[in-house]
Amino acid sequence: MKAVVQDRYGTADALRLRDVPTPVPDATSVLVRVRSASVNSLDWRIMSGRPILLRLLGFGLTRPKRGIRGVDVAGEIVAVPGPDSRFKVGDAVFGLGRGSFAEYVVAEERELTKKPDEVSFDDAATLGTAAFTALQAVRDRGHVRPGQSVAVTGAGSGVGTFVVQLAKGIGAKVTAVSRSDNVAMLRSAGADIILDYPASDLTRGSDRYDAIFDISGRNGMGALLRSLKPGGILVCVGGRGGFGRFVQAGVRRRLLRQRVWGLLARSTVEDLAELGALAAQRRIRPVIDRIYSLQEVPAAMAQADLKQARGKLVIHVC
Repeated sequence: MKAVVQDRYGTADALRLRDVPTPVPDATSVLVRVRSASVNSLDWRIMSGRPILLRLLGFGLTRPKRGIRGVDVAGEIVAVPGPDSRFKVGDAVFGLGRGSFAEYVVAEERELTKKPDEVSFDDAATLGTAAFTALQAVRDRGHVRPGQSVAVTGAGSGVGTFVVQLAKGIGAKVTAVSRSDNVAMLRSAGADIILDYPASDLTRGSDRYDAIFDISGRNGMGALLRSLKPGGILVCVGGRGGFGRFVQAGVRRRLLRQRVWGLLARSTVEDLAELGALAAQRRIRPVIDRIYSLQEVPAAMAQADLKQARGKLVIHVC
């Protein structure tokens, strides 16, 4: 099969399209023919080997342990482990499949769910990491309720566009902080107020919020906490701004009793199925900046490294 492979840490120039052996599933996994994948910040962090903490966490000290990037996948089952599998050959699925920038990927059954017919493979490929991170942030950490006032920094990102839509769908008033060229897109996603970063800074205004979802990592935690209403919640989402802020969030919550959480989400079948249903009902609509071919993965990863994509970057494989 063809796959985009890297054998050293570095920039997108370290990625090469090569012929490699098709992976073989084990007793708990399935083989998926990849139709589409999408790019996440984790992909280019592993590509670059930064921060060093990632290497210490088991991704490979001197070179990537897994040579093929890509985590999110949408495709068709071509092999199952046995008759007791949750899936059958030919099922259209989406979820996580590590090494998805390839024609085939092995994925754990517990990290996949069936793709609704109403959702395209390209759209389904965006409903993995960024989408379930947003869902868990809004539902499990922010506890957003109808009528609340919510702010989202980095609102134009993959996670941010889903947070805006999910919070708006609950009935919150949403303030989105992003670049001025994202205004039209964020309006269509449901944002009520859009603050142009860096011209505007939500921490310097007089408005206060029931929940702030900090995805950009640009503002100091103290300033964000001061922008909350009494009893408000700050949720630090993803790795922008450095992993140190997750440590700071834990310290502030435990020692100072401040309502701040750091979120590093984990996938569940239930959350993937919920996101698929929301997309099928058009209650969330994946925002796709650009669709690349498998051969264009290096260009997609270089674009992701600039942190300027509107929503998601998709890899259309076949």
